Amino acid sequence: MSDIPQPVIDVLKEIGETAKTSTWDCHGTRVILHKALEKIAAKKGIAFDAPVHLVTDPANKQVAIQVTGRLIADFGVMEAWSIGEVSPANCKNAYPFAMAEKRAKDRVILKLAGLHGYVYSEDEAEDFKESPHAALLAYNEAVRDNIDFVFQVKEAVANEEWDMLRAIIEETPNDVKLALNLAPSKGGIFTTHEVKCMKQSPKGDK
Repeated sequence: MSDIPQPVIDVLKEIGETAKTSTWDCHGTRVILHKALEKIAAKKGIAFDAPVHLVTDPANKQVAIQVTGRLIADFGVMEAWSIGEVSPANCKNAYPFAMAEKRAKDRVILKLAGLHGYVYSEDEAEDFKESPHAALLAYNEAVRDNIDFVFQVKEAVANEEWDMLRAIIEETPNDVKLALNLAPSKGGIFTTHEVKCMKQSPKGDK
C-alpha cells in the first residue's frame, strides 16, 4: 500500500489501526471506513456542536444537516464545519437524518484530523456504487441499523415462536426486509433455516 499518504498512516497508527484494516481503494480513490473516523475523533478529542437542520423533508427522504466540530490543538482551537446531504439520488438508506449527520461528521473529522484531500469517508464517496465492496458495506450498514429486528427474528426461530415470528415479519417495513435479504452463502446475517422459516407460514408449514 505504497499509495497511502504518510499523514493517513500516522493518524491511523495513533488509533492502533493500519491502512490495511481501515482503508480500501475505490477505483484509485483511497477511502477510510466510518468506524476508523469515529476512533480518530475520540482519540483527538473532537467535540461537535448540535447539528443544524437546513433541509427537513423526511417524506421525500431529503435532508441536509450542518455539523460543526472543534479540536483543541497546541496553537489554539481549530474549528471546521460541513454539510451532509441525503436524497433518493445519493442514498438508499432508510434513515436519512442519521446518514446526513454521519456524512457531515465524517467530513468534519477529516478536516480537523488533517486528512481532508488525502482520503474520503465511505459515506461521501459516490463511486461506491461501482465498487465490489459496495453491496457488502451497504448490507453491513443495514444490519447495524436494524439489529433489533435481526435479534427478534433469530430469537423467535430459536424458540419456535411462530406466531411471534409472523407478527415481527408483518410489522416490519418491506424496505427493511429487502435490505436484509442476502443469501447466507453470500454473507447474509440469517441462516438458511431462519430464511426458510421467515418465508413460510408458522410452524414451517407450506
